[in-house]
Amino acid sequence: MIRKVVKALCEITGIPNYWIKSTIIEIRMSFIRMYTLLPFQRRKLRQMYLNGKPINLVFGCGNTAYRGWFGVDCFFSDCVEYVLDLRRKLPYKSNSVDLCYSEHFIEHLWPNELVNHLNEVFRILKPGGRYRVVVPSALRFVDRYVAGDEAFFALAFPWAQRPMGAIHDIIYFAGDHKNIFDFKELKYLATQVGFTEVVESSCNSSELEIMHIDISDPQRVAESLYVEMIKND
Repeated sequence: MIRKVVKALCEITGIPNYWIKSTIIEIRMSFIRMYTLLPFQRRKLRQMYLNGKPINLVFGCGNTAYRGWFGVDCFFSDCVEYVLDLRRKLPYKSNSVDLCYSEHFIEHLWPNELVNHLNEVFRILKPGGRYRVVVPSALRFVDRYVAGDEAFFALAFPWAQRPMGAIHDIIYFAGDHKNIFDFKELKYLATQVGFTEVVESSCNSSELEIMHIDISDPQRVAESLYVEMIKND
């Protein structure tokens, strides 16, 4: 119903649908930020520090629960322990978080938002802490396109009618993707905010077994880049 109303409004007024979509998102996120400030949310955060368990955070967890991890997202779900606008300052103490993880999340951040996010993750991680990120490997798609590797596209993006359509979707994703990466770019961004060691990885091959939570579906593996950022200070 809402989609039909938005479509009709766009057709009548000539307002681009991406403008309406982004406006709705920003209005929603303003309520999320206010929700985060409610007293019971603050109590939940304090309890996280009082229970004495390692603090491992999954950013953008959606509807997936990870044993031994706290789910953080801007959506309400049984798997989300703490609701946040992850583009803003994180409400965790400096040097207090053991591990951080995200899978196919940071490509949804604009470049300046990503820099802010990485700065915040670096701040909250304990010395020796890690941030494992899994992202769409957009430049791999371009490389395989130039190489004429049809088998790659059949595996990595089987729902695309043609390879160029797969490249378009992996980069833009109907306007939801705001960033593209290769290992060199992620390493540069990570070192700029203070991470002293950045390692290219592969699916579920982290040195830490608790970080073996990557989705191992062959399609997801083919399309993804795996990187760990380590805070050695």
